[in-house]
Amino acid sequence: MLLKQTLTIRVCSLLMACITAQTTIAQNTLEFVQDGVNNSYRPPVPKGPTSIPQTLSFFVNNNGSKDEGIYFQKPQSDLTVTFSFDDQPYITVPQHVTGMTFGAASGASATQVKSVPVVNSNYYFEDSTRTLFTSHPKGEAGRGVNLYTNVGVQVFLSAKPLQAANASTADTSRYYYGKLRLQFSRPVNNPVITLAGLGATTNFANKRLGFTTELELQTPGRTLVKLSGSKELILDDSKTKILHTKSTITGNCGNGAACGSLMVTGSDVTSLVFAVYLRTDGGPGVWGTPKVTNSGDMWHITVSLPEQ
Repeated sequence: MLLKQTLTIRVCSLLMACITAQTTIAQNTLEFVQDGVNNSYRPPVPKGPTSIPQTLSFFVNNNGSKDEGIYFQKPQSDLTVTFSFDDQPYITVPQHVTGMTFGAASGASATQVKSVPVVNSNYYFEDSTRTLFTSHPKGEAGRGVNLYTNVGVQVFLSAKPLQAANASTADTSRYYYGKLRLQFSRPVNNPVITLAGLGATTNFANKRLGFTTELELQTPGRTLVKLSGSKELILDDSKTKILHTKSTITGNCGNGAACGSLMVTGSDVTSLVFAVYLRTDGGPGVWGTPKVTNSGDMWHITVSLPEQ
């Protein structure tokens, strides 16, 4: 009887050791980085605003699903993704080139946007709780995306065309800005799209207006799964529309902006197409004034995926 108990204990011990070993296996990820040695964007990184397509290379991050250590190296098989815009309805925006651009933000002057690098890690937010962004579809939620290290492409939707057209600011108002395309250099499986800062606010005469970018995945046969993110980031029933809740909109990931990570389902993904919209929260404010015309929604997008 004692022998049987000893044998059972040993088997259980071995089984637990096996389970522990399995759960601690590193989940390597492919990520963007710009540290001067490993550069997803070949230096020098230009500043916007620009609507020229932007191409970034992926690097392997060992155990990148947790970011316990950051050890980047080139993948065995090179992989890039190109971000581009098309079908833009606003193509004659003064100082902004087009309605949707890379490398811009509000605030350079009353009438012009700020010129910033098209690829950067200035997310204007610190995910101190480690709950919002996830790098690996099978990794721990809220882990793996390092906002200090993982650069993103900075996107800006200018509100200037809407101000010029005196467009409605009712909470049912939603305006089409074109398409955002992601083209991978080879087929990939289950890429993760991380979005930070969907949302902005104007405030004139103590009357605020919130507005936010929303995206709709139009690639046939693909759907989205929310891995982590703020409560403001939601998916519709079709699992193809990335929406903001009906709450008050701000640009802060911790309070009012839609931020998070979403997995694109399926294998052999080569291209992703998102229709891009700007929607208001119906606040009493305005897009801008005759003297202040630089408002818009600035946000970042970065991509990660399991090593493959």
